[in-house]
This record gives sequence, structure tokens and C-alpha cells, in this order.
Amino acid sequence: MVDKKTSRGYELIRFLICGVAAALTDYLVSQLMVLLLHNHLPEIWVTIISTAIGFIFGVVVNYLISTFWVYQNVDKNVKTKSKLFITLFVLLSLAAMLLSIGAMLLCNLVVVSAWGAENSIVNLSVMELIKENGIKFLGTFIFWAYFISFCIKTLVGLVFNYFTRKYILYKEPKQEKE
Repeated sequence: MVDKKTSRGYELIRFLICGVAAALTDYLVSQLMVLLLHNHLPEIWVTIISTAIGFIFGVVVNYLISTFWVYQNVDKNVKTKSKLFITLFVLLSLAAMLLSIGAMLLCNLVVVSAWGAENSIVNLSVMELIKENGIKFLGTFIFWAYFISFCIKTLVGLVFNYFTRKYILYKEPKQEKE
């Protein structure tokens, strides 16, 4: 019988669920902040503030779910509630976000430079594409370039987060050799 506490497969499933919950939190809080601030501040400040607040809420959700549910096979010496641990968790999350942004910008460079797209995919509004094209937005090059770039960006952050959390933060107890 598989031990759900120590199984890497179950841990990975919990990690993915945690990531979806944190990403949804980040997105929904960011969108709420945009709605609340868009008539009161310049666009750049709305973007900065909404992104920062969404990121903070997403990291808090990610930390809580990771600490109390995802990583169940953690060495007892790992102090997951210490200030140092939480600081490292936030810094590694920030690094993952920066790597993800870098991946998206690199994809944008490829789309604009190599494939000659007229529009940047970084600031693409899928809702605007739908308004302009209806269901035909699914047939546009720019949508698929954005979608593939978004997947690459997400995968970069996902892989970085998993390995840094698994091997730096939530270390497993050392196995005794028989």
C-alpha cells in the first residue's frame, strides 16, 4: 500500500493543487485591486500595486498550503514557521516570479523578432481579443503565441518552485542505510 505522506506522486498532486489555489488567489486579488484602483491612479501604478498585492496574497496561500498540507514528509529539524524560513520562502517565490517574467519576455522577443508579430504578447488582453474577434480569437496567431508563452512561463515557475521547496525548504528526513 502506498503511504500518501511519503509518496512523491501524491506530494506532486498536492503541490499542483496548491499552485492552482495560489495562482487563482493571486489572479483574483490582482483583478479586484485593478477594479478598485483603476479610476484613482495612473495605469502604471495600478499595475504595480495590483501585481504586488496579488503576489503577496498568492505567496501567503502558497506558504500555508505548502506548510500544512503539501509537504508532509519533512525533517523534524526544519522549522517551517521561523522568520528565516518564511523569508527564504518569500525570496524563492520572488525569484520564481522573476524567472517566469523573464521567460515570458524571452518568448515575447521570439514572437515579435523572429516571427514578426506586430503585437507584443506581454500586455495582451485575451478579453480584448474576444471582443474584437469573437470565437475566431482561437484562430489568431497572437492568441496561440500568448498561450504557448504563458504555458512556458508557468512551467518555468512551477519547476523552480517545486525543486527549491523540495530540496531547499521542505527537506525530507535522511534515510538510514541498512
